[in-house]
Amino acid sequence: MKNYVTRNLEQVIRQVTTEYPVVLVTGPRQVGKTTMLQKLMEGTDREYVTLDDLVQQR
Repeated sequence: MKNYVTRNLEQVIRQVTTEYPVVLVTGPRQVGKTTMLQKLMEGTDREYVTLDDLVQQR
């Protein structure tokens, strides 16, 4: 990913993904949640899944 900004939450996400089969990340729009999760899941057997209603997006 181009110009990826490391987030403080990454270490927490790495830890909990070893303990739990599913992790939910919520927060304000445009802070990098999707980007961070997609980056962290690269090269793993984990999968990023969105619950966004893609039909509703502009």
